[in-house]
Amino acid sequence: MAGQGAWPRSSGPEDLLRVSASDAQGLLRGCGLYGSYKVRHKLKPVDWAYRRDDAQPFILGIVRDVSIALQDDPRIHSWDELSQLITQELAQYSLHSALLRYATQAIENYLNCHDLSKAELGALQLRICDPEVVPNPRYPGQKLNVWAPVYDGNSGVREVRKLRFGAARKAPASPDKWTVTAAHVAGLVRPRGDVTRIRVIELGLSDGSVEVLFDDSPAAAKALYESQVIPALSKIVDSRSVTPGSNCGKCKMAGCCNTLEKLDGFLGQARRGHATRSVSARDLEIYETCPSQWYLINSNLPGDSDPGPSSERGRNVHEWLAKAHMGNRKCDASDLDFIDEHFPQHLSEKEYLEAREYVTQHALSCPIGDGARVIGSEVGIYGYDARADVVIVSKPDLLYLDAEDTFVIRETKTTTRSIPQDERAAFDQFFAVPWLINLIASGYRGPYESQKARLELEVLASGESRVYAWDLNDSGLRGMAKAEVRLRAKRWHRDTTWSSTPGEHCKWCPVRQWCGDARIEEADTDDGERMP
Repeated sequence: MAGQGAWPRSSGPEDLLRVSASDAQGLLRGCGLYGSYKVRHKLKPVDWAYRRDDAQPFILGIVRDVSIALQDDPRIHSWDELSQLITQELAQYSLHSALLRYATQAIENYLNCHDLSKAELGALQLRICDPEVVPNPRYPGQKLNVWAPVYDGNSGVREVRKLRFGAARKAPASPDKWTVTAAHVAGLVRPRGDVTRIRVIELGLSDGSVEVLFDDSPAAAKALYESQVIPALSKIVDSRSVTPGSNCGKCKMAGCCNTLEKLDGFLGQARRGHATRSVSARDLEIYETCPSQWYLINSNLPGDSDPGPSSERGRNVHEWLAKAHMGNRKCDASDLDFIDEHFPQHLSEKEYLEAREYVTQHALSCPIGDGARVIGSEVGIYGYDARADVVIVSKPDLLYLDAEDTFVIRETKTTTRSIPQDERAAFDQFFAVPWLINLIASGYRGPYESQKARLELEVLASGESRVYAWDLNDSGLRGMAKAEVRLRAKRWHRDTTWSSTPGEHCKWCPVRQWCGDARIEEADTDDGERMP
């Protein structure tokens, strides 16, 4: 939820701006604090310092550097020679085995695409990596840059290569702000006299796919930049809104941001870990299943595995309920006799009928109505644990005030198993329960700061459902929740190796293709507890 509170204390020049193509594309939405401080690259917080995680290397940078070192290498006459040279080059980096496997394939694909560009455009020479230019000489403190290699051709063409972890996406009907900014930066890189054509391509490193994003003159790139990007950049630079969100985990102001909930000691850790990190209950569940899976997902490696029927079912049910609850209207089973405006239109008939069984059960216990007021559906809650130096992320399914003005967090789960017999069994089965009890016990009461609070867990099966509730005045319960969070977070908080723990879960691991330890044999296809 957005705020306008006092910004953190900072030092450094405020008039020096460095804007990247990624900033132009991604900072217009989201937190104004994050965007405004990011482009003011010399501005630093006074009361806190973000600690970067050197255990998580910038894998795209490694892929690019090795690819450039090997492109047009006269020693390469066969695939075996290329493979040996890639292995030698990558040996200088300390990489997780799965990252090494991905990097090897990505480098091969980059070099194949390099050859394709040469076949189409003629001889190409690397002009510069990550060019930075001053678009207006009257404002030397304002710079544009793009993280990308830039090549020159003999026929006046200059090519910018955007690297993507997975497959290249289909080019949009009109260039996006990243593409326009990158093309304009490339057009300003000296020398400019012989450049008559700017080409921007996206290169999919996982499969070698290529999409042309822009192919026109430097003048056309400049015109698009002035009409589409400059107005957006002005909004980024001038924004004063503070909206916690997905950028909090990498924001250089997170630890001293007044808008984040104060959750010191939330994880129960005695000291800071290896680096500033962010974590959610789902993160710790993934880590407990396999530390390597959590690490690879957070390294942005592309995945290609089916998420599993239970995950899809849970996602479909959640999407339906989120849309319905935003209307502040009580769900009614009669609404489900047809596909109404709340139901995701992309579902097949089979998916609709399956999800309908679960949503019908929810309608029997929907809390909306009878004086209840919805605060938000699928609302992200972001806090900061100063003792652990970790941004805490929660996303409960529903926040509302009941008729007695009690603040209620409700979490919804679907299952094909029998539902828990009581609150104790539900506490043990669903980690979201101790996590959210700990959140409320830490003082979170929503935007209205209610004096009373309650946690509800709704478990939906195809033919039955139950709502569990916990008395948060019970100090023993709060202690149990704190202990559970502490134990689950302990190894994750200190880990820097991210070892794999192969098992039946490998069948649904989204990054298993990169893991040499993955077990691919048949496994149980529905554990009943996967929820997005």
